[in-house]
Amino acid sequence: MFNGVWSQYAFATAPKYRDFYDLLYIHELSLQRAAGYAALAIPFQTNHDVLALHRDVIYDFLGQGGIVYVEGDSSPAWIDAVWEDRPVNNYWWVTDPDRPPVAHTNHDHPVFAGLAPRHACWHTHGVYTRVPDGAEILQTNTHGEIITWQMRRYGGVLFATTLDGIVEHGVQQITHLDNFCDNLTAWLCGVRPSPERMTIAPEAYGTQARIG
Repeated sequence: MFNGVWSQYAFATAPKYRDFYDLLYIHELSLQRAAGYAALAIPFQTNHDVLALHRDVIYDFLGQGGIVYVEGDSSPAWIDAVWEDRPVNNYWWVTDPDRPPVAHTNHDHPVFAGLAPRHACWHTHGVYTRVPDGAEILQTNTHGEIITWQMRRYGGVLFATTLDGIVEHGVQQITHLDNFCDNLTAWLCGVRPSPERMTIAPEAYGTQARIG
């Protein structure tokens, strides 16, 4: 899902990931447009007011066995959960590198399989104070608050996290997110990207690098 945020665009058009992701403009979301996709990825900084207008499309997609991945914040207008803001700790790896904000991760889940604690948590955007009955809790912070959960009740899998891997990888400020995003991509579509680090494609911005 895309609503004009440049980091979402940078990730989806990066040479490493562009064969796995299409940009689906949020205002044009429909079940017909979503048909044929294995998953819908809803990055951080998505317009959830607009997304709520397409709630039926999302749950119809889930009902057909699809995966819906949502990161960062969310809205109870379309998701049966309550997200609350918390201060973002961008400095824990300097002041207390052995204690990331995420205290527990279920590494049996394919998204987190094989990830070191730092690769499974760079920082978090808030917590979930309520999740649907029967939801599987995948990550909690040091206070026991919910960071990541998933629900299979709807026919497919709804996966929600306050992490923001797609946007942060697009920004390119955190350099180890290939680990998380490669796992995520393989889980969403069944194919694992090549292992090299992500780079930004100048041609995706209408520019070409000049030499000499």
